[in-house]
Amino acid sequence: MRAVPYNKYSYLFPPRPVQTTKHTELSKYDNGEFIAQPKYNGTCCCVFISKDELVVMNRHRGEITSRYDHIDLKGLHRGEGWMVLCGEFLNKNKKGEDGTPFNLKFVIWDILVFDGQYLIASTLEERLQLIESLYPCSSMLVGKDKMESYKHLCCTKHQNVYRAPSYEKNFDKLYQSIVSTDLYEGVVLKRKSAKLSYGLQEKNNNEWQIKCRKPTLNYKF
Repeated sequence: MRAVPYNKYSYLFPPRPVQTTKHTELSKYDNGEFIAQPKYNGTCCCVFISKDELVVMNRHRGEITSRYDHIDLKGLHRGEGWMVLCGEFLNKNKKGEDGTPFNLKFVIWDILVFDGQYLIASTLEERLQLIESLYPCSSMLVGKDKMESYKHLCCTKHQNVYRAPSYEKNFDKLYQSIVSTDLYEGVVLKRKSAKLSYGLQEKNNNEWQIKCRKPTLNYKF
């Protein structure tokens, strides 16, 4: 890992998959080299957090305009320096696994900066392990008024903050199990050993990611 100092806010583009594959071809990536994460139907964004500042931006370098004060994003800060988390801001009023709207929440799926260090050359596997250590989670959360339980979301202790689970095999079965849920667009395959490179332009780190989206009227795969 070649960490690079990150001591003040400057925008970083999130890793973005460009290459696509059909769901009928998912099994060929089921070889131990990749993990799969659900692709959520929201707005891809980065959350920049220090002890005193919070900046939430979409992947086009624009500010998130939907309200997020009820999401405990400030509480995600760890360490002394800046952090940058990548994830999905769920702001499209999509229905979740229980068929009811699952809206205005945040799902973490990667980390770019931790404790003032840009994690350049870290592997995806290393970053996922870091996320696990920072935000332990489970598929079930018991609150004061209700119990939450999900198949393809992990609950953190932070209000309205979730983590994307990672799957290491049976990618075709994963796709089939989520395709009927409005919230999920498909899956994203990511090479575990791939190393993070700079996110200084919108298309970055795309060589180690492959997206598989369910067909829609405007998108075939």
